[in-house]
Order: sequence, then structure tokens, then C-alpha cells
Amino acid sequence: MALTDVPSAASDLNVRYRRHRRGAWAAALTWGVVVSALHFAGLAYGIYSELWWWDLLTHFTSGFGVAALLYLAWTEGFRSRIGLFVVLPVCVLCIGTWFEVYERLFKDFWYGWSNAFYLEDTAIDLVVDTLGAVAFGVVLRTYSRVRRSRASDRRQP
Repeated sequence: MALTDVPSAASDLNVRYRRHRRGAWAAALTWGVVVSALHFAGLAYGIYSELWWWDLLTHFTSGFGVAALLYLAWTEGFRSRIGLFVVLPVCVLCIGTWFEVYERLFKDFWYGWSNAFYLEDTAIDLVVDTLGAVAFGVVLRTYSRVRRSRASDRRQP
């Protein structure tokens, strides 16, 4: 028997989760397209100024999506409760903060926002981004529990 014939834990894990992970990546990337469409539609059609909650929707869904991408890219780092409900939301908060800095430095504000209003909007955006990441953690934990429960039900006679 050649060395390559011996299954390793890593290759076994890849075989078991390959199809599931492909679907998860496809779902996360589709989510990103939907969030981008929400954002650009909001800009193109003035929805941000017409619906007060549109900005909250786009930030929540983007926080959720960024959390999903980070989780898929580094699942092992976010497997524990602390990883999923503290580290992952903090990572999303950091990414959101950098986006807000970019937005402030490189975009003209259409509405002539005051510094006070901009700071308030930024704080709200970051909280909502982080809530999206926490919601991702809740959805992932719930999905994992349901999936484990169904798997154990199938194994029992």
C-alpha cells in the first residue's frame, strides 16, 4: 500500500464537506451580489433618502455576508462560541470601520452631512454591521444543531 493510499484526517474532512462547502460558498457569493444590488439600487434610485431603514438593511445584510465569507475562509478560527460570537463580530466591525474611513475620505456626501450627523451615522452603521455578524452566528449555530439532530435521527433504528 502506497503512502498516498492512507487516508488522512484532512483528506477525509475534505471529502465529507466538499459538496456542502461548495454550496456554502455559492450561497455567500450570491448573498454578496444581492447586497451589492441593494446598495447600488439605493444609490441609483434615491432609496437611501426615501426610506430611512434602507441604510440599516444594507449594513445588516453586508455584516451578515462578510461574517459568512470570513467564516468560510477560516472556519477553524471561528468554531468556538467565543470565536463565533466575539472574534467574528469584531473582525466584521474592523472591516466595517475601514469601509467607513474609506467612505469618509474618498466620497463626496450628496446631502451635505454635518460632522455630527456623519459620526452618528457611522456609529449606527458599525453597530448594525456587527449585529449582522452576530445574526450570522445565531443562524449558523441553529443550522448546525438542526443538521446534527437530523443526522442522529437517521442513525437511530
